[in-house]
Amino acid sequence: MSTSTSDSGTPGETPSSVTGHQLLAGFASLRKGLRQWMQVNMPAGGGGLTVPRATLLLGLTLKSEPAGMSELGEPLGMSPRSMTVLVDGLEKEGLVRRVTHPHDRRVKLVELTPAGRQVAQRELGPSHAAAAALFDDFTAEERAELLRLLVKVGDSLRARGIDVPSPGQG
Repeated sequence: MSTSTSDSGTPGETPSSVTGHQLLAGFASLRKGLRQWMQVNMPAGGGGLTVPRATLLLGLTLKSEPAGMSELGEPLGMSPRSMTVLVDGLEKEGLVRRVTHPHDRRVKLVELTPAGRQVAQRELGPSHAAAAALFDDFTAEERAELLRLLVKVGDSLRARGIDVPSPGQG
């Protein structure tokens, strides 16, 4: 068995020698790269969709339930005030609406309206497909294994009291 590339996918690393610190560093670099990949695939100037507006609408299309503004703003690197302004604008256009959190009436969540879903599908559908094509480089088995491992990471976080949605929940 060659050690030039192991099952860990890292040249010279055996599965037992990969540390949690290395995995965290890998996740951190991937997060930045994936954000850039999504931004590169956003529509260019179409329909008044800025990158933050498009990213927020796309993020909401991937959710099966309303989401908190901090959850939506964190990937954009936006402050709570900037998120409020962004959501206010989209709400005035009828693309999103605020709804009350089912367990905490003080918290407002954001969800797409039917009009917002139509705009997202029309304006962002092709961009989303192009961004998702990144995973075309993986075999079906590799995609299934990656999803299985991501679900396992999410399960570990939830077991430690961190509220993260399952992939099917958005």
